[in-house]
Amino acid sequence: MNGDFLVRHHDQLTAWLRDGDAESLDAFLGAHHDAFVLVTTDGAILDLGTLRESLRSAGGSQPGLSIEVEEISSVTAGVYRFLERHTVDGSVVGVRVVTAVVEDGLLLSVQETARR
Repeated sequence: MNGDFLVRHHDQLTAWLRDGDAESLDAFLGAHHDAFVLVTTDGAILDLGTLRESLRSAGGSQPGLSIEVEEISSVTAGVYRFLERHTVDGSVVGVRVVTAVVEDGLLLSVQETARR
Protein backbone atom coordinates (compact mmCIF):
# COMPACT_ATOMS: atom_id res chain seq x y z
CA MET A 1 0.00 0.00 0.00
CA ASN A 2 1.14 3.52 -0.66
CA GLY A 3 -0.17 7.05 -1.04
CA ASP A 4 -1.46 6.33 -4.53
CA PHE A 5 -3.92 3.81 -3.05
CA LEU A 6 -5.27 6.41 -0.61
CA VAL A 7 -5.65 9.05 -3.33
CA ARG A 8 -7.36 6.60 -5.71
CA HIS A 9 -9.61 5.39 -2.87
CA HIS A 10 -10.83 8.93 -2.20
CA ASP A 11 -11.21 9.59 -5.94
CA GLN A 12 -13.60 6.60 -6.01
CA LEU A 13 -15.59 8.01 -3.08
CA THR A 14 -15.73 11.40 -4.80
CA ALA A 15 -16.98 9.85 -8.05
CA TRP A 16 -19.81 8.16 -6.15
CA LEU A 17 -20.84 11.13 -4.02
CA ARG A 18 -20.49 13.72 -6.80
CA ASP A 19 -21.50 11.75 -9.90
CA GLY A 20 -23.33 8.66 -8.66
CA ASP A 21 -20.82 6.33 -10.37
CA ALA A 22 -21.85 2.89 -9.03
CA GLU A 23 -18.61 1.19 -10.17
CA SER A 24 -16.67 3.67 -8.07
CA LEU A 25 -18.78 2.85 -5.02
CA ASP A 26 -18.16 -0.88 -5.52
CA ALA A 27 -14.40 -0.28 -5.85
CA PHE A 28 -14.40 1.99 -2.79
CA LEU A 29 -16.25 -0.51 -0.60
CA GLY A 30 -14.16 -3.41 -1.94
CA ALA A 31 -11.03 -1.83 -0.45
CA HIS A 32 -12.33 -2.33 3.12
CA HIS A 33 -11.63 -5.31 5.37
CA ASP A 34 -14.73 -7.22 6.58
CA ALA A 35 -13.89 -6.06 10.14
CA PHE A 36 -13.56 -2.41 9.06
CA VAL A 37 -14.43 0.34 11.56
CA LEU A 38 -14.68 4.08 10.91
CA VAL A 39 -14.59 6.64 13.72
CA THR A 40 -16.13 9.80 12.26
CA THR A 41 -15.27 13.40 13.10
CA ASP A 42 -18.22 13.53 15.50
CA GLY A 43 -17.20 10.31 17.28
CA ALA A 44 -19.70 7.93 15.70
CA ILE A 45 -18.36 4.40 15.19
CA LEU A 46 -19.47 2.75 11.94
CA ASP A 47 -18.82 -0.82 10.90
CA LEU A 48 -18.58 -1.76 7.23
CA GLY A 49 -22.26 -2.67 6.95
CA THR A 50 -23.35 0.66 8.38
CA LEU A 51 -20.93 2.56 6.13
CA ARG A 52 -22.19 0.63 3.10
CA GLU A 53 -25.82 1.42 3.92
CA SER A 54 -25.15 5.09 4.59
CA LEU A 55 -23.36 5.46 1.24
CA ARG A 56 -25.88 3.52 -0.89
CA SER A 57 -28.37 6.38 -0.95
CA ALA A 58 -25.72 9.12 -1.25
CA GLY A 59 -24.79 8.64 -4.92
CA GLY A 60 -24.80 11.96 -6.75
CA SER A 61 -25.83 13.83 -3.61
CA GLN A 62 -22.85 16.22 -3.56
CA PRO A 63 -22.47 17.96 -6.94
CA GLY A 64 -19.23 19.89 -7.25
CA LEU A 65 -17.48 17.82 -4.55
CA SER A 66 -13.75 17.23 -4.62
CA ILE A 67 -11.79 15.30 -1.97
CA GLU A 68 -8.07 15.97 -1.91
CA VAL A 69 -5.64 13.74 0.01
CA GLU A 70 -2.39 15.46 1.03
CA GLU A 71 0.56 15.11 3.39
CA ILE A 72 0.48 11.30 3.44
CA SER A 73 2.95 9.79 5.89
CA SER A 74 3.61 6.26 7.06
CA VAL A 75 3.47 6.23 10.85
CA THR A 76 4.54 2.59 11.07
CA ALA A 77 3.98 -0.53 8.99
CA GLY A 78 0.33 -0.53 7.94
CA VAL A 79 -0.57 2.81 9.58
CA TYR A 80 -0.90 6.02 7.56
CA ARG A 81 -1.76 9.59 8.46
CA PHE A 82 -2.94 12.18 5.93
CA LEU A 83 -4.86 15.38 5.47
CA GLU A 84 -8.24 15.11 3.73
CA ARG A 85 -9.68 18.33 2.28
CA HIS A 86 -13.28 18.48 1.03
CA THR A 87 -14.24 21.25 -1.37
CA VAL A 88 -17.48 22.01 -3.18
CA ASP A 89 -17.18 24.16 -6.28
CA GLY A 90 -13.75 25.30 -5.09
CA SER A 91 -14.79 26.32 -1.56
CA VAL A 92 -13.36 24.34 1.36
CA VAL A 93 -16.19 22.73 3.34
CA GLY A 94 -14.14 20.45 5.60
CA VAL A 95 -10.62 19.43 6.53
CA ARG A 96 -9.71 16.29 8.47
CA VAL A 97 -6.62 14.64 9.79
CA VAL A 98 -7.09 10.94 9.10
CA THR A 99 -5.31 7.89 10.47
CA ALA A 100 -5.82 4.69 8.48
CA VAL A 101 -4.82 1.16 9.49
CA VAL A 102 -4.29 -1.34 6.70
CA GLU A 103 -4.25 -5.12 7.01
CA ASP A 104 -3.67 -7.51 4.11
CA GLY A 105 -3.95 -4.61 1.64
CA LEU A 106 -7.41 -3.60 2.90
CA LEU A 107 -8.51 -0.75 5.14
CA LEU A 108 -9.14 -2.12 8.62
CA SER A 109 -9.73 1.09 10.56
CA VAL A 110 -10.04 4.81 9.87
CA GLN A 111 -10.13 7.60 12.47
CA GLU A 112 -11.12 11.08 11.28
CA THR A 113 -10.39 14.21 13.30
CA ALA A 114 -11.87 17.53 12.15
CA ARG A 115 -9.40 20.35 11.68
CA ARG A 116 -10.85 23.79 12.23
